[in-house]
Amino acid sequence: MIRLLCVVLSVFVLMWVIGCSQYVDGYNYTPRPVTAQIPATQPQDPPPVTAMVSVIGIRYDDEQDQIPPSVEIRMNVDNTGPDTVVFDPASMELSNGQLLRFAPAIVRPPAPIVIGSMQSAYLTAYFPFPGGSSYDSTDLDTLRLRWRLQIGRRLAGQQVYFSRIPTEYYDPYPYGYYAPPPPPFFWWGPVVVFHRR
Repeated sequence: MIRLLCVVLSVFVLMWVIGCSQYVDGYNYTPRPVTAQIPATQPQDPPPVTAMVSVIGIRYDDEQDQIPPSVEIRMNVDNTGPDTVVFDPASMELSNGQLLRFAPAIVRPPAPIVIGSMQSAYLTAYFPFPGGSSYDSTDLDTLRLRWRLQIGRRLAGQQVYFSRIPTEYYDPYPYGYYAPPPPPFFWWGPVVVFHRR
């Protein structure tokens, strides 16, 4: 009896964990990731900085981590050049297709990140919805992310674009409920087999 109770309890806990996602369903973006490069000052040199960015999803609010409803973005910045790169997360700006700017990014720690030559930096940024709006009242079909970097003494800006992947909905009954007709009714009588000699 105790074993059965443990199994049932485990199933309910598993269903609760699966059903309590921190992300809103149906908000997936492409490309994932998108790559942005700072062009080199000399044509024969490789790009000194490469950034890879993904929209992870649209988050519900998280009171424990003090994150309001927001767009979650992850970024990886690779410094492949000889100069030190300084990336200030406060320079990040997110806007939608209606040019509506989101609130400044929540990044922890919020201090500028110094990336040495041949090193990388990884961060997660949360962009709260502007003016107390939410995902169901904001156009989220296209997103644009911009930021600035300092490469040695040079300032450079980058931007990337994301498009929402349409959610496919399959309706098995597009014209209303369809009940198949009943199967044909056959009557099977007795079978008599004659053997001839």
